[in-house]
Amino acid sequence: MTDTQTETVTTDPADSPVHSWFGLDGSSYLVLHRTLLQSMPTGWQERMVACLREFGAAFDHVDQAEGYQVEAVTGHEVSELDGEQLAEAGITADWFGGETPPEGLSEEDLAEWEAEHESEDGPVFYRDGEVVDGGELVMLPAEDPVPDYDRGRACIEPRL
Repeated sequence: MTDTQTETVTTDPADSPVHSWFGLDGSSYLVLHRTLLQSMPTGWQERMVACLREFGAAFDHVDQAEGYQVEAVTGHEVSELDGEQLAEAGITADWFGGETPPEGLSEEDLAEWEAEHESEDGPVFYRDGEVVDGGELVMLPAEDPVPDYDRGRACIEPRL
């Protein structure tokens, strides 16, 4: 039995080193990029793999999802999104307090109607019929700046 296997688990998970490491971001998962992991020195990789094996063995009795889908994203506050980004996030913005302009207005009359009816407080945002706070953080897909692991051939020099 290794030293870590004989240690007791903290009675208050909120005081644990892992909980503290995550901080207040609310993440439930830790995602590590394979390319960066395989770029670390061999001794470090051996220790990491040993910890992962120990972790896997400690929880092999727990049902888990078959897999997870991970994608690169960027975080944005709802109020900072443009129309295309709002649509991508499935969010609509109501600038007119639920009112819609009359049909058949000329471009000039529509602009005048919008100016008269636009909320001074800004838009109310909705997703699936529910109000979304403009300060809420949403994630939008982005290109991953770290290259694919390329079957073990990709390597990025770490700063050790």
